[in-house]
Amino acid sequence: MPSGRTIALLFAALMIVVGLYAVALKSSLFALEKVEIRGATPALSRQIDAVVKPLRGRSLVGLNGAGVEQAILAIPEVKTVRVDRAFPNTLRVVVSREHPVAVLRRGREAWVIAASGKVVRPLRRGRGQDLARVWVPASVAVSIGDPLADRGVRTAIGVLATLQRSKHSMKPTSVLVRGGDLTLTLVSSTELRFGDASEVALKLAVAEKILPDLAAPPAGSIAYLDVSVPDRAVGGTELKSNQGR
Repeated sequence: MPSGRTIALLFAALMIVVGLYAVALKSSLFALEKVEIRGATPALSRQIDAVVKPLRGRSLVGLNGAGVEQAILAIPEVKTVRVDRAFPNTLRVVVSREHPVAVLRRGREAWVIAASGKVVRPLRRGRGQDLARVWVPASVAVSIGDPLADRGVRTAIGVLATLQRSKHSMKPTSVLVRGGDLTLTLVSSTELRFGDASEVALKLAVAEKILPDLAAPPAGSIAYLDVSVPDRAVGGTELKSNQGR
């Protein structure tokens, strides 16, 4: 059992540590003066700076890193973030950004959608020309910074993300979501009819195998390919009137 003198020394040491911590909390020696941001565009860096600005001048010792990360994650374009204290005066912020994969269209309204399904921001006029359009009815709820809740729309975004990061030759320009069914319009103007959100990988594989033969000259010989039942894919040379917007 420790002696009374040992206990007293330990208690004194503890008080010294507590005192030093209290001093460090209030001292300007460890005040936040510099923020290093990595992985962000200039526009995103400005948004992160705005989040961190109220912390400047405060001690890094008592900084709530998890709280700062949560505040930065609230920025829609941020996918992941790591915050590190670099004593004596620097805060390092490393982010990864959401990857835009589509433009969601609901009537005249338009938003940029990430591969994760998150609504990143409203689409600015003249931007996003290289992104496929996903057309949805007015009933689909959209909230900036939140993932899309509609299952059909999430599947459409997933299909576009898969095509974008894979070696698939299909290049869709738009996706129509209607009644839970998906219809992709390819660069060739051919419609790829998916049906519901099931067996997406299989349907893509079937379409990838069939389309090159169907799209052979003469150009425009195939108007649509229906892979809603993957083992009984059907092609046609005329579009049905109910496929229009």
